[in-house]
Formats: sequence, structure tokens, C-alpha cells
Amino acid sequence: GVYQEIWGTLIAYNLIRLEIAKAALAVKCEPTEVSFIRAFHLIQFELHWAGVTRSYGKLPASMKHLRERLVSLLKDERPGRKCDRAVKATPKRYAVRKVKKLP
Repeated sequence: GVYQEIWGTLIAYNLIRLEIAKAALAVKCEPTEVSFIRAFHLIQFELHWAGVTRSYGKLPASMKHLRERLVSLLKDERPGRKCDRAVKATPKRYAVRKVKKLP
């Protein structure tokens, strides 16, 4: 059961990245310019409504609409970082005592 959950999660992640890449290719920009979290929420919302509908003939138009909305996410200004990235030093496990040599 755990392996099935992990594979399902990885497939969903790859499908979201694929839709982001296709939308970015249509606009000729980098896929990294689209926020993954915003795209995930948008795709989740669209697929929820696609699952409720009974007319499966509308799914291609729904996917086209989804990509158009993903492109609109590019126009939103993403906030910058509050602080610069930094690598923090790992704390020592034990106190280290230096031994002084006698002259």
C-alpha cells in the first residue's frame, strides 16, 4: 500500500510539472517562472470540476482552459525573499576543549 501511495504521488508531481512545462512552452518562458504551489491548486480545482461533469467531450477544452489559466499565473508578481539564502553552520555535538601545550 505504501509503494502505491508513493508512486501515485510521484506520478501526480510529474503530471503537474508536465502541464507547467507545456504552458510555459506556449508562452516561450522558463517553467521555473510558474509557481508550483499555485499551479497545483489550479490544477486540483480544474480536475475537481472535471470529475464532477458528465460530459467527457468537454475535457480537451477544459485542459486548454487550464493551460491558459496557468499562463495567467506568469503575469502575477511573485514576492521576493525577505532574507538572503544562507548555509547555517551545524552545531557541534559536544563541547570541544583545546589542550594547551606546555612550553
